[in-house]
Amino acid sequence: MAKRAFLTITLLAAAALAQTASARPFDDPRASQFPALDNDAAANTEPRDPACHALTLAATGGAMPKNAGTLAVRWTGFANYELVYNGQILLLDAYFDRGRLYPSLGFKADDIKRANGILLGHGHFDHMSDAASVGARTGAIVVGAPVTTEKLATQAIEAKQVRTVTGRGGEEFQLGSFKIEPILGRHGEPPPTLVDAFEGALRRTAKQPTDEELAEQVAIRARGTSDRRVVAEGTIAYLITLDSGFRIYYRNSGGRVTDYEKAAMARVGRVDLALAAVAASYLNNLTAEQGLEYLRVYKPDVFMPAHHDAANHGLWRAIEPVFQALKDEKPDLVTVSKTYREPTCFDTRVNNGKPR
Repeated sequence: MAKRAFLTITLLAAAALAQTASARPFDDPRASQFPALDNDAAANTEPRDPACHALTLAATGGAMPKNAGTLAVRWTGFANYELVYNGQILLLDAYFDRGRLYPSLGFKADDIKRANGILLGHGHFDHMSDAASVGARTGAIVVGAPVTTEKLATQAIEAKQVRTVTGRGGEEFQLGSFKIEPILGRHGEPPPTLVDAFEGALRRTAKQPTDEELAEQVAIRARGTSDRRVVAEGTIAYLITLDSGFRIYYRNSGGRVTDYEKAAMARVGRVDLALAAVAASYLNNLTAEQGLEYLRVYKPDVFMPAHHDAANHGLWRAIEPVFQALKDEKPDLVTVSKTYREPTCFDTRVNNGKPR
């Protein structure tokens, strides 16, 4: 009888633990590193949060996180991200209608109905082509470097919605619960001979686009700028600080870290989350080398890559060698890479500004 009673108690305890685990609103990717996340009894008994499991963007009508302290992050191709926090939506870059040569993101620019702000890292078409239309429809504030906002001035968006920043200091501003600090970066500059060789090989081996597909790409490209100023003057990184103290660093091009970035990071110390583009150098040693510079300067707890997908007939940039190099140097680094629109949620009440 005692044995049966012990078995019953054991099974009930296991069931209670399973119920508690399943009741968590989401799995914070830092939980394995930070015991505070597992020890938060109140958070761990909250019901499952649809915003942290569904593939529908908040910007296209999906759910907002239930808890004001939850940050939901979704990658939507190239260097596009959706950040949702405390009832507000911040879009990082705006390149959604990419054309039939590219994998579908699962939504169109016209589907985006709400956003509070759009931060543009630089003005090449594959970062800003839908910024004007999405900004005009949602009323979002659109932020970019002078060369970027010059292009926006030729498009159908009201001037009062556009904010020009240089990233050279003194431009910090607030967008709802997001404190934004623009920082001048530098665009990626992969070796031309290397890029030419890869692109030449792809052109020779891939299916050639139709006239209609080429015309589609010409129209999309026209909504961005090809001004040479983009490299040294037109690439802006953003340090985003939530009202909880949680810090995000966003960089949409795989270029070298600038003195402006080093100065900003020396001041704040480190960030909770880095959203950083994989360098366009293709070769694993070169992409890993650039990733390591970001790790050493930004000192993130979590690293999420960007700009690693490509056209259907193109070559995606491998992220595993980058992740391996980063974790070889910092074994407790958390690396996260998900598919289009798949959410990653963070309990921002646990962050590098608060004791763990």
